[in-house]
Amino acid sequence: MMKRLLVASILILTSALAVSAQTQSQDKDQITEVTLERTTCFGTCPAYKVTLRRDGTIIYEGRRFVEMMGTYKGEAYGFDRLAQLILAQKYFDMKDDYFRPITDMPSAITSVVRGGTRKTITDYAETGPIELWGIEMTIDGILKNARLTIVPPKK
Repeated sequence: MMKRLLVASILILTSALAVSAQTQSQDKDQITEVTLERTTCFGTCPAYKVTLRRDGTIIYEGRRFVEMMGTYKGEAYGFDRLAQLILAQKYFDMKDDYFRPITDMPSAITSVVRGGTRKTITDYAETGPIELWGIEMTIDGILKNARLTIVPPKK
């Protein structure tokens, strides 16, 4: 009886350690932050930056030609699904820059932090692949549904 109890205890401990090691490995590879920055163009292209974090926080900075000017903070939903989309669309295998030789067009600059490492992609004039465009649009959709409160300017 004592021998069975010892064997069962060892099996439970081994299983717990394996699950813990797998969880730590997954945590290292988790996406923790996603940003989208839209730049100005020659005309009235909206310029802003949005940062989404795994804990559900969102920071928005309206810069030019947007309804919400200034810095806003709040809560956003959908980060986990966005992270799944980013991985499914092979964001980390995409080129860092997409460009075509035309002038005065806006860029969409995305940035994703996974395992403490940041990858940034500049998509000038919507030149990037449709998978990248889908990620950009999803970030905008999350922004649109976020609950934001303005951050008063520092005096």
